Amino acid sequence: MRAIRFEREGGPRTVQVPDPAPGPDEVLVRVLASGVCRTDLHILDAIAAGRRPPIVPGHEIAGRVAKIGSDVYTVAVGDAVGVHFEQPCGACRHCRRKRTNLCRSGHTLGFDAPGGYAEYVTAKQSTLLVLPPSLEPVLAAPLACSGATAYHAIMTVGRAEEGDVVVVLGAGGVGLSAVQVARAQQARVLAIDVREAARTAARGAGAEASCAPEETDAALRALAGDNGADLVVDFVGSARTLALGKSILGDGGRLVAVAEGEGTDEGIPVTGADLVVGGKALLGSYSSTMADFARAIGLAEAGLLRPVVTRRARLAEASDVLRDLRAGTFVGRAVLEPGPP
Repeated sequence: MRAIRFEREGGPRTVQVPDPAPGPDEVLVRVLASGVCRTDLHILDAIAAGRRPPIVPGHEIAGRVAKIGSDVYTVAVGDAVGVHFEQPCGACRHCRRKRTNLCRSGHTLGFDAPGGYAEYVTAKQSTLLVLPPSLEPVLAAPLACSGATAYHAIMTVGRAEEGDVVVVLGAGGVGLSAVQVARAQQARVLAIDVREAARTAARGAGAEASCAPEETDAALRALAGDNGADLVVDFVGSARTLALGKSILGDGGRLVAVAEGEGTDEGIPVTGADLVVGGKALLGSYSSTMADFARAIGLAEAGLLRPVVTRRARLAEASDVLRDLRAGTFVGRAVLEPGPP
């Protein structure tokens, strides 16, 4: 089958690799759509630097079941499915507590196991969800990361409620999904981004307001008065955005960090008083679970969550898409469609 492989020398390359075969508890999925996430650039850079081995990337996957293992009972050949990239072991303490995103004994499609930049991918049956007929693959694929990660941050960790003032730092692919998840809870959303195009996209996704970072105080005051934000979700992860998020929390507010930050170990000072006075919380949100994925699909089926897909490309165009993503020439998600050569 055709696939894109990230290699240390030469970057993304189109290669021919053997068709994968599903194990007894696995499903072979013909990939119809694979989202392109900024995390893919981090993986590419780590491989180029020799910190990771070569890999077929891609962790936002939608497709159709092509073959099932002997023990599979949850899906049938021909089903349209979304594939969650986390492939947990199912036996560790985190898996037993339904915190499969924290499993350290499984593997992750597109990170340490072949992912969706290919014609086929294999996945555990427990990580597939049958898609509603109304949801086309190009929109379903980003829900596996963009949608589910946003849901995990806004709802599972951030606990957004009706009437909350929610601030989204970074209106990229996941941030734009986060805007919609928060709006689905009847929250009021302020999106902050350095790019005017991203701010415009955030308003189109349902944000009540958007602004550049230096305009945050005035924009937040217009929404919340002097009460500050109930929830701030940081999809950038820099010292600057973390400090900004901490500074605008109101009493009882939660700052949720989703991104680790690109190439920096910079931190911000946090004192006990920062947390105790006003009962504030600084939290981390890592990946997502199947429950988050299912709820993201449910919101999409209800018309409340639609990933902002602004570019569709053939598998062979992956290098061009990744280059443009790095350059910031498009806002939202790009999706690769393997299709015919």
